[in-house]
Amino acid sequence: MNMIVSAKDHQAAEANKNAAILLEELNLEREREETKKAAAARKRDRKKLKKKERADRDKDTADDTAE
Repeated sequence: MNMIVSAKDHQAAEANKNAAILLEELNLEREREETKKAAAARKRDRKKLKKKERADRDKDTADDTAE
């Protein structure tokens, strides 16, 4: 009887360990996803800023040539 209880305890411990590993992998995956989204947002912001700066520079150049 002790062997069965011991085997069940061992099986439960292994299951808990595997569950913890899976949860950690899910957390890492979510963090990678959030980091990737944040990087994409930063890239979009830089692109918008460059476009705005380019438009302002072109406008200034057009104003200078009109004078």
